[in-house]
Amino acid sequence: MEPTLDNYKISCELLGHSLDVRAVAAGGNAPGGGQLILSGSRDKSTKLWKPIGNDYIESVTLQDHKNFISYIYYLESEQWICTASNDATICIYRQEGFVPLITLKGHESTVCTLAAGLKSRSLISGSWDKTARVWTISETGDVTFVTLQGHEAAVWAVATMHTQQKYVTGGADKCIYYWNAQGEKLRLLKGHTDCVRGLVPLPANSLLSCGNDAVLRFWNEDGECVRELSGHTNYIYAMARNQALGEHIVVSCGEDSTLRMWNVITGDELGAPILHPAISVWSVACLQNGDIVTGCSDGVVRVFSQEPTRQAAETLRRAFDLAVATHKSQLTEEIGGVKKTDLAGPESLLTNGTREGQTKMVRHVDGSVKCYVWELGKWSLVGDVTGATGGTQANSGKKLHEGKEYDYVFNVDISDTEPPIKLPYNRGEDPWQAAQQFIHRNNLPQAYLDQVANFIVKNSENPPAAVTQTTTGYQDPFTGGSRYVPGSSNSSVRGSGNMDPFTGASSYSTANSNTQSSVDVNFVRGSDKHFPVSTYRTFDTCDANKVLEKMKEFNNKLTSAEGKVGDEVLLAVIRLTDKSPELEPTALEALMMLLKWPASMLFPVLDILRLAVRHEAVFSLLHNSHNFLNGVLPHLDGTAANQLMVCRCLANALTHTVGRQQIEAQLPQIIELVSCIRAGSPNLQIAIATFYLNLTISQTLGAARPDVCHVTTSGIVELLKWAKDLEAWYRSMQAIGNLTTTQCGQETIAQIVSVDYVMDKLRELTNTPQDENFTKVNLVGQALLAVF
Repeated sequence: MEPTLDNYKISCELLGHSLDVRAVAAGGNAPGGGQLILSGSRDKSTKLWKPIGNDYIESVTLQDHKNFISYIYYLESEQWICTASNDATICIYRQEGFVPLITLKGHESTVCTLAAGLKSRSLISGSWDKTARVWTISETGDVTFVTLQGHEAAVWAVATMHTQQKYVTGGADKCIYYWNAQGEKLRLLKGHTDCVRGLVPLPANSLLSCGNDAVLRFWNEDGECVRELSGHTNYIYAMARNQALGEHIVVSCGEDSTLRMWNVITGDELGAPILHPAISVWSVACLQNGDIVTGCSDGVVRVFSQEPTRQAAETLRRAFDLAVATHKSQLTEEIGGVKKTDLAGPESLLTNGTREGQTKMVRHVDGSVKCYVWELGKWSLVGDVTGATGGTQANSGKKLHEGKEYDYVFNVDISDTEPPIKLPYNRGEDPWQAAQQFIHRNNLPQAYLDQVANFIVKNSENPPAAVTQTTTGYQDPFTGGSRYVPGSSNSSVRGSGNMDPFTGASSYSTANSNTQSSVDVNFVRGSDKHFPVSTYRTFDTCDANKVLEKMKEFNNKLTSAEGKVGDEVLLAVIRLTDKSPELEPTALEALMMLLKWPASMLFPVLDILRLAVRHEAVFSLLHNSHNFLNGVLPHLDGTAANQLMVCRCLANALTHTVGRQQIEAQLPQIIELVSCIRAGSPNLQIAIATFYLNLTISQTLGAARPDVCHVTTSGIVELLKWAKDLEAWYRSMQAIGNLTTTQCGQETIAQIVSVDYVMDKLRELTNTPQDENFTKVNLVGQALLAVF
């Protein structure tokens, strides 16, 4: 009788990972019988699960990678557990070991797939760096490797054809290649219309492949695609042979939440798919007893069995069925026009908020949607999101907009060719804050702020008292002082939540608010163009008095030997913050003197430097006389405040020819230092993103240099692996968009699409509304995906 997936029921659920389970594998024999299950997660850990009766318990957790686990392979001949990671390394453990036997280094980006090599003690790996490597480890621990180079994008799948003594690789370039042991290309198979994600060798030298085109392809020994297996409705991430059921029985899983079983000879799907209560079923493995293991985006490892004695008790089966039914209903259920399945799950609460007061809707396993707010360093439950769907002004007393209730939802006409834009507002809310959020959401010029705020005041019957703001309670994170608005000594801030450490000004504004030319036309509603960007972004705002006060405070703590100077030196330096500073040699000499202060006291000096280097003449003198870049670049490895100021210096210096020449001359070193920054405030994230954006502007305005485009793209990818701020994401996406328009564009596109995390995040940001600054990120993300 033909096996069928209909006979499989949930056996157990293994809970322990805090984030997506990206990889599962079947290990060696457990001491008491049965096989180990191995799982790897985005939480950077690998877990070994030991069978106890019909269940499994966590026996070992391995935590030697610096980033998420992307693949696990058990090398049977050596009893090695091999883990591949986003940190570009492969760790190899003995089955009973707790630390790596050896760590393989050499790939330049994520290692995303592994398989046994043709020889003993050998492996083949595939990477986002477009190469595969065949590693051989001697008995003495010496490592040699052969590089398989020829793919034009990430190598996502590898396999070994032992009877033919060949290797097979599949990649994001939609190609499948055959290679000999010397790394020479033998054959090309083409047929997939999207990225190849999995390869499984089959009897008679045949091959099965799958990919993002949602199709499995069966290739015969001659390299002909003789059969296509269709059924999945979204990306297929992984496949595994279930040899306990037959040589040609294969299971597959993917982004459509399903596990499926196939007879690859007949092309039949065997039974109904098993729907999971998670969006992504990332990985699948089969045990010797025929049981099937899956790893999912909800952080759960699940085991399914066709053997009744190994199937779960009725309680767990009912719970699983309920979770599946809830997930199925969520595929079409909406809240305020947003699909429940597009909302983040509970795992999103493990990620810190980007600002105090940020709110987030979270979809729970039981189908409920709850609202959380980020306050005092943690996510706090606000309550259930109820009554949003179908609500009206008549039955709720509120206006509904994007699933939330407001006292007012105004229609604002800003274009004769487009429908009005919705402006939501609640009584008691600061009109200028609401206006600023509206401007950011809809990519409008900053000059509209007062006009929009006054519109709210007039039309909401807001009492005058609600319009007044004070700065009570605010302290600048570096100076300890109150907020400052350029051009006024007593004005209150009406900006967004990302505040400049000295000025308190919004980090979204890149020039003086009273100059219309500072508004990038690409932000204006009615234009679909988010890139290329041709206007350099600068960090201009500063309260010179507060900077001077801070320098005096630090200066008084120093001795003469440590660099204490007279007040006249500080006054000379502060003049460099002027919009058009005079080229005073004494001021420049004084600035270089202060740059020798202790690192812990340096940030106000660096803040003056980032204003001074906006001017080409000042930059030229500083570089020619003092080669100051070599003095400040090491501070990229220093305190958060110094990192922020140096990144702003670099961004500002790129706005003129001399600055670009000197920075591009040291670009690999600079980007290597910047890429080592893996955490920081929204201000720092925006500063780094602005540096990259300005770099790409220089490439679009002149003849693009391939070396600059390549290293800049690599730097942007590293930033996007940890950045959370939406403005930083927006500027990074604009930078990528700029590069796609250059002569190096195809290379840039290939670099980006080969990075799973960035592409996954792009898709997430173009589908999941997160906060009020989401819209422009959504739009530029959609534009980028269209290019890719």
